[in-house]
Amino acid sequence: MKTQLTEMNDEEFDQYLEYFIPDYAKDLSDNFMIPYEKALGESEDLMATLLPDRQNSADQHIRNIYSPEDDKNIGVLWYNIQAESNKAYIYHILIHEAFRKRGIASLVLKDLEDAAKSAGVTSMGLNVFGNNPGAQRVYEKLGYRPASMAMGKRI
Repeated sequence: MKTQLTEMNDEEFDQYLEYFIPDYAKDLSDNFMIPYEKALGESEDLMATLLPDRQNSADQHIRNIYSPEDDKNIGVLWYNIQAESNKAYIYHILIHEAFRKRGIASLVLKDLEDAAKSAGVTSMGLNVFGNNPGAQRVYEKLGYRPASMAMGKRI
């Protein structure tokens, strides 16, 4: 399957936020064992801080993953390039449910890696939550290795 990264319009960005903010809050709550309401506030604050100008925020790239074959958007990729350190950081990759388990995330990440490398980027980073072993396997297959680990325990 071939994919393209396309810019989001305002409506698509609003739909993404509707999904991302509560989803990220759930991940924060589940993985860092904090109340969901607090995690929701942290998720909203993160988006306001990193994306003050929404999808047009400086140094942030939030793109639809478009499938020409299906003639539809099949996911979202959010990343930035930190020019001062020649590093790309992937904030989020989302493949819509109907298109998962087809290798699309791997394809998109390899394409991003190739484009970043051509632009002089020398490393890529991301965060994956502990309760997402499927994503961990994808990243490991692509050569990502743990750089740090947060651990927690409910008492």
